[in-house]
Amino acid sequence: MAARACRRRAPSKWKRANRREQRAIADFLDRETAKIDALVEKKKRLIELLQEKRTALITRAVTRGLDPNVPMKDSGVEWLGEIPAHWEVKKLGYLTNIGNGSTPNRNRPRYWLDGSHPWLTSTKINEGIIATADQFVTDVALRECHLPRVPAGSILIAITGEVQTRGRVALLSTDSTISQHLAYITPDCPKVNTGFLVRLFEASYEWLRDESSGSGSTRAALTCEFLGSVRLALPTEAEQLTIAEFLDREVASIDALVAKIRQAIDHLKEFRTALISAAVTGKIDVRETTPR
Repeated sequence: MAARACRRRAPSKWKRANRREQRAIADFLDRETAKIDALVEKKKRLIELLQEKRTALITRAVTRGLDPNVPMKDSGVEWLGEIPAHWEVKKLGYLTNIGNGSTPNRNRPRYWLDGSHPWLTSTKINEGIIATADQFVTDVALRECHLPRVPAGSILIAITGEVQTRGRVALLSTDSTISQHLAYITPDCPKVNTGFLVRLFEASYEWLRDESSGSGSTRAALTCEFLGSVRLALPTEAEQLTIAEFLDREVASIDALVAKIRQAIDHLKEFRTALISAAVTGKIDVRETTPR
């Protein structure tokens, strides 16, 4: 009987030891992953602050210019507010050609097979500068499907989408054609600097989304007619170029910093995963790190 009793107690001691070790691992991981998670949240908050700074920098430059002492006037446009007194307010439709595209019938090979003309959808808009296409259409599609030939140097804007796509813009660096979910804005006046215009659309993003979130058939969509009616604050040609070049430098610096922080976040997440794996598989001994 005594021997049997000893045999019964042995597994109990092993289980207690095993539970202590499991508890030590769990406590260690709770502490260490909490530290990592807190650091990740701090870095995410830093990204948010940098993005807010980016937006504020662009908005101020394209609506007030770079000279803080310049005389101001009321633009008469709610989203613009006050602008430098020497700037002009113009409708976009007076300065550019605006239109949108279409999607050729997918069931007609003559529109797609061996196509050579780049055809873009709104999924490309987040690239900022669009230089390549994933899909191509044929000459027949261009003739029969009312597809526009959009020249390089035009601005593309997403005109549909419930998430963050609608209202986003990109600069087109190659001749292309587009789907019905995009509109093109091609400067038709030498007074318009495309780089400046891109930044102006970035500054008006939230306003554009609010204005296009109505009801009925226009819900969550921008129209070419509406875009043509948008009023812009336009500096001189030289000032537009100066502002565009200034913003290119400053925004690139902020974007590079954001990219580094995102990379650091990815590394922290990878380290978190590796730490958990090492602890639960016994590759590291956590007992010595457990507070007494």
